[in-house]
Amino acid sequence: MEEINLSDAAEISSGLTLARFKAKKISNAEEIKNYYHITLKSVEDNKIDLNLLEPLKANRGIEEHYLLKKGDIVIKLSPPYNAAMVDFNCENIVVPPNFAIIRSKGDFDPEYLAFVLNGSFVRLQLNRLVEGGALSIIKKSSLNQIRIRTRDMQEQVKYAKLLSLLSKRKELKLRIIELEDLLKENILLNI
Repeated sequence: MEEINLSDAAEISSGLTLARFKAKKISNAEEIKNYYHITLKSVEDNKIDLNLLEPLKANRGIEEHYLLKKGDIVIKLSPPYNAAMVDFNCENIVVPPNFAIIRSKGDFDPEYLAFVLNGSFVRLQLNRLVEGGALSIIKKSSLNQIRIRTRDMQEQVKYAKLLSLLSKRKELKLRIIELEDLLKENILLNI
C-alpha cells in the first residue's frame, strides 16, 4: 500500500489569531460582525460539539479560508491532537490558532481522512514530530510531513461508513451506561 504526505492529499492552513479581530468597544452595532469559534473542548472523538462553541464579536469581516465549511477537518495542534470532520452546514464558525484546517484536495474522502488522522498510525508520527517540552505543539510544517496510506475512493467511503457506525455504536453503549447509572441512583434514593 502506497503512502503519501498529508500535504499531497489536502490543503493545510492554520487558524486565525482571534485577538486581532475582537471588537474592543461596541460603539456602532453595524460594524460588529458576529461569529462563533471552536474551542479545545468542542473537538473530541471525531466530532465537533456545537454546544461548546464560543461567540466572537469581530470588528471586521473574517476571510473565508478561516471559516469552516462542510467537509473541512480541524485538528488540535496540542495534545491529544484530536481531529474532527465538519459534517454539518455551518456559517460564521472561525478556527482559532490552536487548530489547523485540513481541506481534502478531492482524492480523499474527508470523513475517512478524519478517522485516519485520529488513528494510531498518525498519532505515532505526531508524537515524533511535536516540538516543545511541557506543552507539545504541532507545527503546520510537521502536519505536512505526516504520511498517510492511500486507498481508492470506494474503499475510503466504505471504511468511513464502517468507522462511523462503530463510533455511533460506542456512543450508544456509553449512553446506555449513563442511563443505567441514573436508574440505579433513582432506585437507591427510593429504597
